Amino acid sequence: MCDAKTRVAISPAKAPLIARAIPERSVPVPGHVSGDLQQVIRSSPVRTARAIPRSDEEWRADVANLDRAEDKPAVIAELLKEFPARIEEHTAAGVHTYTITPSQVPFRNRARAFVYVHGGGYVMSAGELGIDEAVLLAGYSEMRIIAVDYRMPPDSPFPAAVDDVVAVWRDVVSALDPANVAIGGTSAGGGLAIAAVMRLRAMGLPLPGAVYAGTPWVDLTNSGDSMSTNEYLDNGLSGYTGWMMGAARLYAGAHDVRDPLISPVFGDFSLFPPTILLSGTRDMLLSDTVRTHRKLRAVGILAELHVFEAMSHAEYCTFWKTPESREAYCEVTTFLDRHLGHQPKS
Repeated sequence: MCDAKTRVAISPAKAPLIARAIPERSVPVPGHVSGDLQQVIRSSPVRTARAIPRSDEEWRADVANLDRAEDKPAVIAELLKEFPARIEEHTAAGVHTYTITPSQVPFRNRARAFVYVHGGGYVMSAGELGIDEAVLLAGYSEMRIIAVDYRMPPDSPFPAAVDDVVAVWRDVVSALDPANVAIGGTSAGGGLAIAAVMRLRAMGLPLPGAVYAGTPWVDLTNSGDSMSTNEYLDNGLSGYTGWMMGAARLYAGAHDVRDPLISPVFGDFSLFPPTILLSGTRDMLLSDTVRTHRKLRAVGILAELHVFEAMSHAEYCTFWKTPESREAYCEVTTFLDRHLGHQPKS
């Protein structure tokens, strides 16, 4: 009676929409997550919305300050001690990339690759600052990772980033069977990876063998429920009405923020590759992740959703020494190994 390919028709509510006021309360640290994650929750300050920069110059200065605060070079150096890899800079189809090759690549992975798209609110983590998760993925998957250093606003708003990801994808699959190649990333990177697949499908080009969408920012309109319910609970993100809204508008440029290549949750997910999605119960983008999963399932796409208890936005990546992080990346690695081919291109 139930057909996985049948869309569920939801009638709009006829009653007026009324916001629910809730009493002020304290949210305890769950005792059933790992001690490492408990410590992360206890020690993380409450994040409040950052002011929106008022000019291109202010955006550049603000992004530079945020990038410095994250101290990615030190993080990457520590990651490479745990996950040894060779990092090489290249240019693919005119786009700057980083190739991360783990110290050991098993035989079954030699014809495989992963096109990685970094996060950072569509405006941050340019250059080598965007390869921290790529190093993690290389270490866990034991596959070669090609990280796309895509163009960003204010100099290059949409569609520059999507164009760059598509260009690198086409370059990679000129040498490898597309069925052997995954695409994905976290946050804005997950959203961009999904948008790139939509663009590839529209162009009639080969699609990836699998997609990884970690807590993807796929709705830049702020319509997801968890954007409100998890505000001030999320250790990684702050309120949409400040900096996030500004980043969304800066990225969209002159285009409608509801464009499916900007906010892919409003797009068509037909014919998508198998997709794995990650989120957490305190993640402000939990709704973006859940809605993406339901859109995929509504058109019969094989999709796995993994939601981690008490985890905030992308903490599987930022707090990579926790048991929850290891569990998350093992799930991703198992999924990719199950769905990617491994034969050389004929």
